[in-house]
Amino acid sequence: MARGIAWLATLGAPLVGALYLLGWAWDVEMLRPGVAGIPMTPVTGFAMIFGGAALGLRLRSRPFRHQEPTATACALVMVVIGAVSLLRDITGWDVGMDRVMLRLLDGHASVLPRPSPLTATCLTLLGVALALPERSHSVRLRDTLVVLSLVSSTLGLNGLLMGPLLTVGTLPFLAERSMGLPTALTLMLLAVGTLCARPGLGLMSRITRDSLGGFLARRLVPVTLLGPSVLGMVLMVLHEVRAINLEAKLPIFATFVSAGGAALVLLSARALDHIEAHRQQATAALEASEARYRGLLETTPAPLLTVDAQGLLRFVNTEAERVFGYPREELLGRKVEVLVPEGLFGGRSLDTGLGERAIQGRRKDGSPLSLEVRLSPVSGPEGPSVLAVVRDVTERERYLARVQRAREEAEMQRSQVQALLDHTPVGIVFAEADGSGLVANPVAEQLLGRPLKGVSLEMTGINPIVLTIDGKPVRREDVPIVRALLTGQLAGPEEFLIIHPDGSRLPVLMTAAPVFGPSGKVRGVVSTAQDVTTRHELDRLREEYVSLISHDLRNPLHTISLRVGLLRRALRERNLEREEFMTESIQRSVAWMSTMIEDLLEGSRLESRRETLRREPQDLARFLEEVMERDVAPDVRERFHLEVPGALPPVWMDAARLERVVANLLSNAAKYSPGKQPITVRAQLQPGQVVVSVKDLGPGLSAEDAAHVFDKYYRTQKSGASDSKGLGLGLYISRLIIEAHGGRIWVESEPGRGSTFSFSLPVAPPGANPLPPPGPGHPGPGAGDGSAVSA
Repeated sequence: MARGIAWLATLGAPLVGALYLLGWAWDVEMLRPGVAGIPMTPVTGFAMIFGGAALGLRLRSRPFRHQEPTATACALVMVVIGAVSLLRDITGWDVGMDRVMLRLLDGHASVLPRPSPLTATCLTLLGVALALPERSHSVRLRDTLVVLSLVSSTLGLNGLLMGPLLTVGTLPFLAERSMGLPTALTLMLLAVGTLCARPGLGLMSRITRDSLGGFLARRLVPVTLLGPSVLGMVLMVLHEVRAINLEAKLPIFATFVSAGGAALVLLSARALDHIEAHRQQATAALEASEARYRGLLETTPAPLLTVDAQGLLRFVNTEAERVFGYPREELLGRKVEVLVPEGLFGGRSLDTGLGERAIQGRRKDGSPLSLEVRLSPVSGPEGPSVLAVVRDVTERERYLARVQRAREEAEMQRSQVQALLDHTPVGIVFAEADGSGLVANPVAEQLLGRPLKGVSLEMTGINPIVLTIDGKPVRREDVPIVRALLTGQLAGPEEFLIIHPDGSRLPVLMTAAPVFGPSGKVRGVVSTAQDVTTRHELDRLREEYVSLISHDLRNPLHTISLRVGLLRRALRERNLEREEFMTESIQRSVAWMSTMIEDLLEGSRLESRRETLRREPQDLARFLEEVMERDVAPDVRERFHLEVPGALPPVWMDAARLERVVANLLSNAAKYSPGKQPITVRAQLQPGQVVVSVKDLGPGLSAEDAAHVFDKYYRTQKSGASDSKGLGLGLYISRLIIEAHGGRIWVESEPGRGSTFSFSLPVAPPGANPLPPPGPGHPGPGAGDGSAVSA
């Protein structure tokens, strides 16, 4: 209804203004009647048109691009017209707007009436109200301006209607300056329409609200606002038809006003009585319903909650108190989110056909609860509410969550393993504990040259497709995958030749590891195979490269050394000591380069394993004494101490190459052991092997250096200038020599506490059983800590 009144004002005000403009333009008396008061002027008609347009733009539900500026501009035109008229009434200064407008309408300026100041006041107030932006903080100001305009138009209308009730001349303002009837009614309609444009905001929200105040306002405001005016119109008509005389109008008006006020009060009291009776009935029904519900719900063993339309808890049974840990007094009247943070309609729907939902609850101590809730609508005097039947499924959800996590983790691991098997460049084969169910990735089948699906693993006999690296047949039990399955231990890495169906041979590096079940029994074996053809090719190219160095560099260096020796002799004969010293530096540099070339050659030969060791049984203690005598400088020889606790058996070794290892360890110990600190060389017998160690009291090795000190070309971070000519091959070649003997080499060191370099040699002759694997506390090659060692 409010929106309808607003649209009526939007259409009615421009229509009245347009009719009066036509009346002034065509000089039609019936269109501009002077009904009791001042007729509407052309400028006022234009203001009515712009006011209706501004209100219509405010009511439009589908805004266009310039709707707001256009509405504001129309309202400002209305403000300007009203302000100029007020200025003329206050100061007497006439800008001639009405005369200009009358000339444009072909009217006669001499008959133009002077408009009422109340009209100008209403136009100004309504224009400002319609020009205000649509913001919440401007609603109160807009309502105030509209109410003032409505009061002013009502004053003009009542002055027109009530003036004849009094003696002429007593109130000349009301008698002579009141509005015309059409102007007053149109401005009142436009003011009421402006209030009704936004029925949900400001003053109209109080009138349209579905409450007792709104109920009374909708009945009292129209009567109190329009009642006196309507009564005045009736009395004026009765006076015009001479039904009553002038003296009777005022007593009749006062009597009807008093009687109408009393009737209005009685009608309001009657309406309030009806409302109170309905309220009491609703209260009684609510109390009865609550009693029934409470008796039923309190005895239910499941947690029950009653929640109203606002989400407030209205009932909580004893079981709900126990489950959630809250006393009932703390819950009633609070939001249900205190128990269920996501709300009763959150969570996920369960496919049970009963409208059940899975939600998350929260105890008073903050611990979470997994709940299942079934919601049932309940009608009551206070409106609709919801009865929630709750079931605590926390333990069940925890169990299901663990199962789901285990399933997801297993699926993820399976996907990762499958992706690894499919895309790794290494062949992988899995065999069951009985040798059946071979599973292989595509690379493994490519390396073996045949599919493995449906193939079982044979445990005995000669394997027709596997050869040793030198081309000899291999028994099946010697293949790593079978050996690991039979022994339950890691097998390999070992290099074999795979014979393809076309007769070609492919070198592969095989490793196999057992897979144990929860009970510790072998469930299967995983074997890997890697194509080492490229590595063999690289080894061949490296050997060719090293041979090139040997052939192209050693001969020129030999010539340089020979020529420098002859030059040095000639310089000595001529007593040119300075030049002779320079040639001596050249000779040292040539010797240094020859040593580096020899190291490269030696390392290449040992890496390729093409160099055969000349191993003979030797007395290790005597060997160490001779090396210390030959390779240790006389000025530091007294710092070395040899310890041999007990007799040592003969050791099978290549004396020349082992001398290089010992000499390298002795020179490093002398180089990095400060001052006159002693250096201990110790040889002792252990089961199946002899261990030789060189212990110094130098600065020691860092953990990083100790882990890589035996690597090729490795230089420690604290290597000094005296070590700048090294290539980092000394300890690397030492490791290769020791490993070629079937032994190990390692270091034990701590920063600031010196280093102990050790190596082991097997006592058994070549071809005998290999050494047993080192214990878990035995350090391997490169293990330890320390610093400042250069090879």
